[in-house]
Amino acid sequence: MRWIVAISLVMVGCVASMPADDGISADLSCEAARMIVALRTKKTPAPITPSDKCDNCNGTGKVGDGLVSVVCPICDGTGKKPKSVLVHQ
Repeated sequence: MRWIVAISLVMVGCVASMPADDGISADLSCEAARMIVALRTKKTPAPITPSDKCDNCNGTGKVGDGLVSVVCPICDGTGKKPKSVLVHQ
């Protein structure tokens, strides 16, 4: 019984929300179609290529606060990511 009340409220809400002027409905449908076309023609961004820079030192080979710096313990000062021991097949 409760679902009949819920469905009737949804139906009344859908019918009551339509504008009485046909020009407004036509404008809304044209605007929606224009937005869909614009979204479909939007260029997708280029994929990000993986970098070989060390994530810890950002490729500098040194880490520190600006006054004191030490050799990066991850890349041993090379600035490049260490090679993985695991082989992906």
